[in-house]
Amino acid sequence: MKSSTLVDSRALIRELVGRDIKTRYLGSLLGLFWSVLNPLAQLLLYTVVFSLFLGLKFGAADTTGRFAEYLFCALLPWSALQESTVRSARCLLDQSNLIRKMRLPLEAIPFTMVCSALVHQCLASLVFFLVLSLRGSLEWTTLPLILPLLLVQGILMYGIGLAIATLNVFFRDIAQIIGVVFMFLFWLTPIVYPLDMVPARYLPLLELNPLTHMVGAYRYAVLGAAAVSWSGIAYLCVVSLLAFWVGHRLLRRSRAILVDLV
Repeated sequence: MKSSTLVDSRALIRELVGRDIKTRYLGSLLGLFWSVLNPLAQLLLYTVVFSLFLGLKFGAADTTGRFAEYLFCALLPWSALQESTVRSARCLLDQSNLIRKMRLPLEAIPFTMVCSALVHQCLASLVFFLVLSLRGSLEWTTLPLILPLLLVQGILMYGIGLAIATLNVFFRDIAQIIGVVFMFLFWLTPIVYPLDMVPARYLPLLELNPLTHMVGAYRYAVLGAAAVSWSGIAYLCVVSLLAFWVGHRLLRRSRAILVDLV
């Protein structure tokens, strides 16, 4: 399958993304609003536990509200990546009928999972930006950096999705392992704690995690946080491109037998 497959299948991808979003909230009274309500509920829970109960702050002069801003800014991209990865694990198996009957391009299915997750992230982000602008916390000068960040994040998500979707066809335990991996990865990413709380001997471990630099970049773009590592952002870009290359290569080399196994 040529690299132009996604471009040639753009109409089909739009239909699949739209159907995925509609199916998710089919019969729901609140519908698409759940894509905003769910992360807000998660934000409230983490804010109460880590800020009010444990008294954690991202800076000496920060308030509970400021902690919530830093927290939510990191949770949005994290949740999108986790959602797309978990759903990509079974996407080829779940769409086996479409693959066999319609000769659906295999690349399009994980890509649909990525697009759907990014749509929900953008919807929640719009609400978040509105709240930040009302509070006077939104950093307008660096906010345009969100666009290239979303692109890099999307490439990372798509590369991981391609690899996970392919591997899960051969090793069905992958879908279960992913949940455990993300449980550990959450605490290895500075989402609910600042980096300056981490002992110096553990910092290299966190800096090896590309998601550390992803959430830092989002905080810089949205809130103007000073602690941004441009070398870390470059590292994130390299890892994203590498993930895309590995995922695309795995799918391409396995394509001949994947259709018979799903």
